[in-house]
Amino acid sequence: MCSENAEGYSVAKINRVCVNRTESPFENEHGTTTVMNTSTGMRKPIHVLLIDDSVLTLHGLRTFLSKNSRIEIVGVAGTSAEAMAALHTHRPDVVVLEIRVGQESGIDLCRTIRASHPHIGVLFFTGQDDKHLLHSAILAGAQGYILKTASADAVAKSIEIVSTGHAIMDQQLTQHVMAWVRDGSWPASKSVKESYSKDDLQLLSRVVSGKTNKEIAHELDIEPSVVAARLQKLYKRLKISRRSEAARHYVDLEKNWYRQGSRSH
Repeated sequence: MCSENAEGYSVAKINRVCVNRTESPFENEHGTTTVMNTSTGMRKPIHVLLIDDSVLTLHGLRTFLSKNSRIEIVGVAGTSAEAMAALHTHRPDVVVLEIRVGQESGIDLCRTIRASHPHIGVLFFTGQDDKHLLHSAILAGAQGYILKTASADAVAKSIEIVSTGHAIMDQQLTQHVMAWVRDGSWPASKSVKESYSKDDLQLLSRVVSGKTNKEIAHELDIEPSVVAARLQKLYKRLKISRRSEAARHYVDLEKNWYRQGSRSH
């Protein structure tokens, strides 16, 4: 959980793009980006929606963020359904989200939010430092990914950065992004996606979201034993043996499809 006195946290700013015509980012003497309303010259508070199934986490976030005059907490949600209702009601600038929201995938929720409300920034605030989940979060449209070991000040600054269209991630994770850039793209052909059945893709997408066999079975309305059997068959075909390898494989596929789609436009 966050500590206001925690030290040793730093962040990397990436993709410095501003996206709102009525607002402009300014950096103050401390290097912190704030948002100004150009029509009035007054600083506009950043409206934030907090999404986490942990009441303790929501309370902690709300307590220390409420002390920041640049941030206004407009709502909290503990499920995906509550989150979508809150988005419609409160129209936040930034959503602070966990990787897992109860039995649901925060990555899937991020993808839904970015598709239906592209002007809302998504910042993952999570205890999950898994590089495959980070990759999936990026592909889902998240602009930020920080760990729950971050200080309160770092969380607040990350919210400000995301609110202006910039990207941010925990320093502990930047090495993974640098490795992806350094290693370059994976080879792919137009027939890659077609070589996977609908069942394969349904299973892999849920595995990468961190769901258990029981959760996957519930969503697909099948028995957990059927999920296990299908996964074992898929593992054998892909020549892998662990869940983490299946997640990495799907992330690689998503990256290839994303790049193919970008080249086709």
